[in-house]
Amino acid sequence: MRRSTLYLLMATHVFLASGTYVFAKAAAVGFPNAETLTLARALGAGLILLLLTGWLIPRPRFGMKDWLKMLGFGILLVPLNQYSFLRGLRHTVPSHPALFYALTPLGVLLLAGGLRQEMPPKRKVLGVLLALVGVCIVLRPWEAGETITELRIGDLWVLCAVLAWVVYTVLVGRTCQNHDPRVVTAWSLILGAVAMTPLGGYSLLTMDYGSIPLAAWVGLAWMVVLTSVVMMLVWNVLLSYLGPVEVAICTNAQPPTTAVLSALMAAVGLLSGEQDLGLLFWLGMITILTGVVLVQINDHS
Repeated sequence: MRRSTLYLLMATHVFLASGTYVFAKAAAVGFPNAETLTLARALGAGLILLLLTGWLIPRPRFGMKDWLKMLGFGILLVPLNQYSFLRGLRHTVPSHPALFYALTPLGVLLLAGGLRQEMPPKRKVLGVLLALVGVCIVLRPWEAGETITELRIGDLWVLCAVLAWVVYTVLVGRTCQNHDPRVVTAWSLILGAVAMTPLGGYSLLTMDYGSIPLAAWVGLAWMVVLTSVVMMLVWNVLLSYLGPVEVAICTNAQPPTTAVLSALMAAVGLLSGEQDLGLLFWLGMITILTGVVLVQINDHS
């Protein structure tokens, strides 16, 4: 594949990810609760992935032990990760989750190192500390007030989602060495939807569909089709042709692009409320991304 095509795919992935944070906000606010939205998203994505199985996604060839692993991965991915993300996004602004998800490499470093009982090098430790300082700047624990308190509650839920994503990433790694990553991701999502059904099924069946605003349906469609399906396939293509450092640019570029997209959409009235894009946010973002880059460079230097 041509280099220019790969870079176009990277730019596409960044745009779709940034759009996810912005459009998912409308869905998180427009649906009655996070349980309903999480299940609707998981069921929609699961249906599409089932339709793609045998075509773009190979058929699963799992033993019983692998199926149990898929169920565990699904619980991490949907009831823990996606639910916590949408629960948090209901209270915070789109730019914050984009920034916190950029912490994924640091979380993977700490968890994987802990499982191997290895102490990370000093440069990585410095990167982690810098990133934590950046998180503190964004959370602003020294401030009080109704607005910042609601933002902070949302941010803490999002950080729980990031933690679940980190655990999923570390645990799924070995399984993806033995099975096609597309198959593992697809069936993790499908079984995650099954696991989420007892939590959101009744609410999904009984909610007033007519009261859901159009923007919320658009946000749900974006997450189902573009986030859970298209981005997954693009990500696998990128990993097949590029090294981890190059692919990591996709994650690192999401916070600033999401912030800019949020500002533009707020300016034209498509996002309501203050987007918390002041000096402290940008300072926190620079600090976090500096820490992340330190870890990534040291990984491959």
